[in-house]
Amino acid sequence: MERIRQLFALVEIGGFTTAELFRKAIESTGISIYDFRISRTMAKLSTLEAQPIDCDLFARIIGEELIIIDKILSGKLIIPDWSEFISDIDIAFRDVALETHGSNADYIPILRDADPEKWGVAICTVDGQRLGLGDVDVYHSIQSVCKPLNYAYALTHEGLDFTHKYVGVEPSGRRFNDLAMLADARPYNPCVNAGAIITAGIIASGTPDLNARDITQQIMNLWSRLCGYSSEVLFSQETMESERDTADTNFAIAYLLRGQLGLPRGVQLQKMMDVYLSCCSIELTANMLSVAAATLANGGVCPITGEQVLTTDVVKKTLAIMQMTGMYDNAGAFVLEVGLPAKSGVAGALMVVVPNLMGFATFSPRLDDFGNSVRGVSFCRQLVDRFTFHLYDSLSGGRSGCKHDPRASQKNRKQSDMSVLRWAISYGDLYAVKVRDLILECMISISLADGDLEESEINTIRGIYADIMGSPPSYDEFWALAQAKIESLANTATHEQNTPFECLISTLEKELPVLDDNARELILESAFRVACADGEVEEKEEKMLLAIAKTLDVNKRVLELEISLFKRHLACK
Repeated sequence: MERIRQLFALVEIGGFTTAELFRKAIESTGISIYDFRISRTMAKLSTLEAQPIDCDLFARIIGEELIIIDKILSGKLIIPDWSEFISDIDIAFRDVALETHGSNADYIPILRDADPEKWGVAICTVDGQRLGLGDVDVYHSIQSVCKPLNYAYALTHEGLDFTHKYVGVEPSGRRFNDLAMLADARPYNPCVNAGAIITAGIIASGTPDLNARDITQQIMNLWSRLCGYSSEVLFSQETMESERDTADTNFAIAYLLRGQLGLPRGVQLQKMMDVYLSCCSIELTANMLSVAAATLANGGVCPITGEQVLTTDVVKKTLAIMQMTGMYDNAGAFVLEVGLPAKSGVAGALMVVVPNLMGFATFSPRLDDFGNSVRGVSFCRQLVDRFTFHLYDSLSGGRSGCKHDPRASQKNRKQSDMSVLRWAISYGDLYAVKVRDLILECMISISLADGDLEESEINTIRGIYADIMGSPPSYDEFWALAQAKIESLANTATHEQNTPFECLISTLEKELPVLDDNARELILESAFRVACADGEVEEKEEKMLLAIAKTLDVNKRVLELEISLFKRHLACK
């Protein structure tokens, strides 16, 4: 019963809670009150409305779904600090909204005439936490986003050997509609047009009794399952007909495939092309695509229905194809910079998978020279600058640029880092002592930027030092330590004709190779807290913080998050 009381304490005020308070507590974690996993709890709450709920009644309400309610309320979801995470996402969303270069695809009217100002970002985690910003409910044709899922469909229904008999798995390094093939006449991969066309042929050949529209409906049904039936999957006949009217190059590819490779089971070329073009004409929203991406991130299990839509083996192969080939002939650069499986479409969609964490989708019609959404790609870059999302961030050796890991509570992690530092210092650990001294030097150097160190500033530094180290030093002891640092900085500055701050930067540059992420973040945080001590971050102070961050190899975006968080807290006071 004690654990129940602890859960109750998270939603009660004055010994009672209400249905409204309980619902708000759930929604604040990113979970919808319509989530299938808490349907019984929500049904019981709907009968109570404004009735006060004590701990005993609370226990009866949640009993049948206790495990998931405990996970939600206790911060055990995959992203525990949801409110902080979505605030950070909002910063990136608004930054990217300012980008206006690129242009719509113009080869068919429906793409050419789409509103170029549309901009939306939708997120769904593997635990079903969801966020939508901007134009996330605007239907648009998925275009090439269909290609990896058609490949997954082919693997599921026709098997690996038969599928790969007709399509390869190699990056092409060529334009998406290039006529070049592998040496054995197979298309390079399922994401170039040739590979997507032959994949459509594989699918069509497996159901000779169905026409192209019926086959497309089966694939639309797969999309519905991937999206958790969150909204209706649509089909645009207008897009289909426009695509067919401008498909000369794609028909040329189809005839080349038939002449050099042969079509699967002798399927009719026109039927194959109709399936290919129809799949490109399926319409979804960014919200729906984010759930589909999360299903892939979750090994094929849809987070909002619990259904195993695809096998884990099929998902692994699909994600590998997306990573190698999903961003047209800019796929290599995207892997290098972003390091995530993704697929774009020329209507402006971008579907991205962060394995074991979340899926997200963006929508913005303006395209770059490769056919990828300008804002979508920019948003991806911003995310990997802020968070440990790149697949190879785990190889950082403790030096990731202090990027945040949303899987862990940032507050708890910082407290743990400080606790370890204090413990190590108490035993005289040389590395811990070095970090402590750099923290102190950093705070003093920031304060000296305005001239002499005043007693009020000493007290501020002493308070921050006490917070980091766990207990305040005696005033005399701290003053002596501070004076020694001041004299050392002054002597160095006089000798080298540098300012104390320039001396600090020089010191940090020398020590950088031995400092891990934890130390770098604590040093930067100490400087940040001194700069914020008067309730604002002035322009001069922000420049110093940026210089410290750059010297410590802390990503600029990470510092921006900290400054934004500070300003949000000020606004709430």
